[in-house]
Amino acid sequence: MFLAPANQSQLIRSSQKDEYYRATLRNNANDAFQALVGSKRWLDWRKEIELLSDLTYYGLTTFLGYQSLGEEYVNIVQVDPTKRQIPSQARRGIFVLCHTFFPYLINKLLVCLENELEGGQESHSRQQVGSGPWSLEAWLRKWVQKIVALLSEPQRRACLPAVFVIQQSLTLLHRLHAALFYINGSFYHLSKRAAGISYMRVVGLNSDDGTIGSSYRLLGVMSLLQLLITVCLQLNNFRQRQRARQEWKLYRNLSLQHRQTSSPRAARCILCLEERRHSTSTPCGHLFCWECITEWCNTKAECPLCREKFQPHRLVYLRNYS
Repeated sequence: MFLAPANQSQLIRSSQKDEYYRATLRNNANDAFQALVGSKRWLDWRKEIELLSDLTYYGLTTFLGYQSLGEEYVNIVQVDPTKRQIPSQARRGIFVLCHTFFPYLINKLLVCLENELEGGQESHSRQQVGSGPWSLEAWLRKWVQKIVALLSEPQRRACLPAVFVIQQSLTLLHRLHAALFYINGSFYHLSKRAAGISYMRVVGLNSDDGTIGSSYRLLGVMSLLQLLITVCLQLNNFRQRQRARQEWKLYRNLSLQHRQTSSPRAARCILCLEERRHSTSTPCGHLFCWECITEWCNTKAECPLCREKFQPHRLVYLRNYS
């Protein structure tokens, strides 16, 4: 019996078990908060409640120096880069922040930045629907507004594609990191790599680490090939989206010339707060402008009114419907 680095299968099973208990804690916290303050407040603060649930889970386990439920399930222990002692409290604190708070903060910041760069009434109406006045998103929005106000209109148009590229790059980075983990088996999460936390386990005489490592290395090579294909498709899709955006702006400007014949009591879109143009229905039956709801779905794949989840391809464009 001796100590050896934990293999890929143990790290994956440990992470899956932790995700299960985190999801349970999140659901219980969401149910309790919704019962206390109602659905409207819960919708404004649900992301913050999930963040507090994750901080509570890792704060009571990893940060205090105890095994998480997933680590206890597969009998592995955290070690620092020397492989001889458990990580210091500073390393554990860095891991907890990188694993819970930083992803939440980056996501909120990118969403606020994208909405502000788009500008206009549609952007502000979406923000009012999607966040409460006292949420962190509202404070980030004020800070981002001060920065964006310093940019000229050409600079805003140039920065908007960069935000989309950053969002896609973060997803691709996680996939690249997962593929490298399958190959070398060092760090399953970026947060543990940043904190320098790895795992050790007790190994018996009849260990099958060689077979496990070979299987995961093959999976890692296949994942890298798939990632390369995905990058090529993303670049092609990005060029098509830019072309489609230009064509849509041209078509919208032409269609605005015929608005004088519309009824003065025409229905309004709740996202842009203007007369609804090119009416589009969600699967739940609510109507919005085509441009408003498609841009909304780029951020949240749900109905702005009833919060029903749906895929963007299920939107129905209503022809000859005002």
